[in-house]
Amino acid sequence: MYSMVFAADFSPVRLMSSKTSLCCLQVRIVAVLSALFLIVLMQSQVALAKDAGFRAGVRFLDPTSAEVRWESAQAGPSSVAFGLTRKLGEIVESVENGTSHRVVLNDLKLGQTYYYRIGTTQNGKLLLSPFFEFDMRMNYAPPLLPSFRDPANRDPANAVADGLVSDDILDVLIKQLNHAGGFAVVSQEQSKSWAEALAARTAMTVIASCWDEAEMLRLRKQWYEAGVYGVRLTAQQAGDVPEDFANLVICSASKVGECKRLVAKSGAIVCVGKPPSESGSEWTALGPDVWLQNLNKVSELAEWGHQYGSPANQSFAGESLGGADEAGELEVRWLGRPGADFGIDRNPRMPAPLAVGGRLFHQGMNRMVALDAFNGAILWSLEIPDLRRVNIPRDCGNWCADRDRVYAATHNCLWIIDAATGEMLNTLRLPGPFDAEHEWGFVAVTDDMVVGSAVKGESIYEDYWQKAAWYDGKDDAATAKICADSIIAYDKKYGDVLWQYDMDAGVQATITIVKDSIYFVEVNDPKLRSSKSGKLTNQQIWKDASVVCLDRKTGKPRWKKPVAAQAADQVVAFGLADDDQFVLQSSSGNQFHFASYAAGNGEPLWSRDVNWPENHHGAHMQHAVLMGGKLFVQPHILDATTGETIQTGTLGKRRGCATPIGTGEAILYRGGTGPLSLWSIEQGKRTEFTRLRPSCWLSTIPAQGMLFSPEAGGGCSCGGWMECSIGFGPRRPAFVPAQTSGTNGQQGVGK
Repeated sequence: MYSMVFAADFSPVRLMSSKTSLCCLQVRIVAVLSALFLIVLMQSQVALAKDAGFRAGVRFLDPTSAEVRWESAQAGPSSVAFGLTRKLGEIVESVENGTSHRVVLNDLKLGQTYYYRIGTTQNGKLLLSPFFEFDMRMNYAPPLLPSFRDPANRDPANAVADGLVSDDILDVLIKQLNHAGGFAVVSQEQSKSWAEALAARTAMTVIASCWDEAEMLRLRKQWYEAGVYGVRLTAQQAGDVPEDFANLVICSASKVGECKRLVAKSGAIVCVGKPPSESGSEWTALGPDVWLQNLNKVSELAEWGHQYGSPANQSFAGESLGGADEAGELEVRWLGRPGADFGIDRNPRMPAPLAVGGRLFHQGMNRMVALDAFNGAILWSLEIPDLRRVNIPRDCGNWCADRDRVYAATHNCLWIIDAATGEMLNTLRLPGPFDAEHEWGFVAVTDDMVVGSAVKGESIYEDYWQKAAWYDGKDDAATAKICADSIIAYDKKYGDVLWQYDMDAGVQATITIVKDSIYFVEVNDPKLRSSKSGKLTNQQIWKDASVVCLDRKTGKPRWKKPVAAQAADQVVAFGLADDDQFVLQSSSGNQFHFASYAAGNGEPLWSRDVNWPENHHGAHMQHAVLMGGKLFVQPHILDATTGETIQTGTLGKRRGCATPIGTGEAILYRGGTGPLSLWSIEQGKRTEFTRLRPSCWLSTIPAQGMLFSPEAGGGCSCGGWMECSIGFGPRRPAFVPAQTSGTNGQQGVGK
C-alpha cells in the first residue's frame, strides 16, 4: 500500500512501501508520476479538462475528514489532488487498481472550500478530471468522542455496569438500529456508562433522562469538565424529553412502560434486566440481562420515494397526516438545518425531497443530505459534482429512494448510495451506445428493478442564475421538454440490463409507472435520432406523438395511441396514472388539458379543458393532484373517472409559485399572502403556516406520518421567510409528567 502526500517541491512527505527492490522501483515510478501529476495540476493556466469519465463524490466522515469516492471509465491506478486553492498541493493515491476508488482526506480545515482533481494515466497519457470542490461549511458530521472504556477513563464505581455494556453487546445493538445517527435517550439509572458508550461508538446525540435534578447537574458538571458535554452528551429533565422522538432508548425493566413513549417509529428500546411480561414478547437477547425490542414501523408508513410521490406521479403518496386538514392541527416536531446556504436559490424549480424508511433526503447545490425523519438529526451529507438539475416541470427528477438505497443520476451513471450511511456503493452505467455521449435522465425504482433513460449529452437544464432561470416563461427557452432516446430497465440486485426500448424521442416528464405498466409520450420522428440535443420544442414534439404503454417486465409495447394535436405554446406536459387509466396533462392557451387513456388497451376514456387561474408565478404550469378518485388543479376539482367538473372557483386563493400536493384531507399549496397553506377539502377553507415559504416547484412533502419542509425558499425577495428546515406531525395531547413516590424522592415519568 502506498499513501503519499506531496508538498509543493514534489518531495514525498510520507511514503509506505515494502523493502524489496521491486517495490522500491515501483515507488520511484509512482513518485515521479505523482510529481508530474502535481506539476500539471498546479498550473493555474491549465484549462478545465473535457469530461474524462470520472464520476466523483465526497462524503463527510467527521468534522475534519472526508472520503472522496470516484469511478473512472478505465481501470488502473488513480489519485486525487486537493487543496484550498486551484493550485491544490497535496495528493493521495487510491490503493485500488480497477475502476472504483476511494481515499480519505484527513486534517481538513473547518469552514473552508476545498478544490480537488482526479487523475490517472492511460496509454502513457495523463487524464484529468475538471476541478471539483467541496464545502466544509456543509460538513454536518458530529464531533468524535474519546472512548470512555480506556482504563485511564474508567470509573471503578461503574465496573459492574461496564460489564453490561461490552463491545460485543454494542456491536450487536448498533447493527439492529435503523441508522447509527440521531438521538439516544438513556434513563437515569442506566445513564453513566450506557450514555458514554453510545456516544463513543455511534454518531448519536445521547441524552441522559433524569428525574432527579441533582443527578442531572452532576452529569452535566462531570461531562462539561471532561470537555464532552453538549452536542454529543447532554443531561435533561425526564419530563422535557419529547415523545416519538428517540432512535434508541435504554432503561431498566421497571421503566419500560413509561419510556416507550419516547421511541420514534424507526426506533428500538433496550431493557436492562428481565423485561416485564406486559411489555410484549418480541424481545431479543443482546447479552446477559440485556434485551432489545425493535419498534421500527417504517415499513407501514407512507413513502415519498419519487419526484411526485411514487412513479405513478399522483402528487399524493397516501399520507393523510392523521386526518389533519388545518395548519393548527399540526405541530412542529423538529426544526434546524439545513438552511438556505445549503441549496440553490428558490427559483429554478429543483427536484423534490424524498422521505422513505424513516429518513428525509434533500438536495442542494450539487449536494444532498439525509435527516432522521422523526427528530431532524442530520445523518450524512454528500457533495456530488454535476448533481444539479433544474426546470423539473420540463424534465423529471434526478433521484429516487427506497428503504435501503438512494439512486442519484449524474452524467452517464446512476450512483447507488446506502440510505443509512451515505456510502456511495457503486454505479449503474448507461449501456452502449449511450455510455459515451448520453446522460442519465429518468430514474425510478420498483421492488425488482431500476428504470432509467438515456438523454443526449448537455441537454439537461442546469442554469439557475437570473430571471430566465425562473423558468416561468412561455417561450422555448423555458418550455422545451427534455426527451430521452431510450428507456432501460436494470435488475435491482445485480445491475444487469434486463431490456432496452429505443425510440426517436420520449418526453421524460410523462414517464409514469403503475404496477407492471410504463406509460409515456413517444415522439415519432426518425430525424430526431441524429439531432444534437434532447431538449425539444413543442413544434418538434407534437406534430406526431403517441401515448405508449410498455410491459414493465419485458419492455415490449402493450399499446400505442396517437396524441391529439397540441398547441405550439404548450407550457408543460405531465403523465399521471392509477390502476385504471393514464392521464396526459398539458397546458396551453390559458387552459389545462386532460386526456385519459384506458390502462388495459389505451382507448380514450375522456378529455377535459379547464381555465388557468392566472398566467404567471406557476399558476399556468401546476402538476395536478390525483387523490381519492379526483383531480385537483387550482381552482378546479374534476372527477377522475369521467373528467366532469365537480367544483370550480375553489381551492382558495393562490399566491406565488409552487405546485399543489395532496395530503388526504387537504391540498397543500401557497395561498393568501404567500406562505405555505392547507386548503380543507371538507370545510372549503384555507389555513396557513406563517412565514414558511416552499420552493418555486415542490419542496414540501407529506410522508412517514409527517409533513416535511426542508429549506428551499432562500433568496426570495417577497417576504421575511424563515430559512430553516422543519418537520411537522399531527398535534398530540400535552404530556404532563406525574409525580410518584419512591426512593430518594424520584420523579417518575408517566401519562
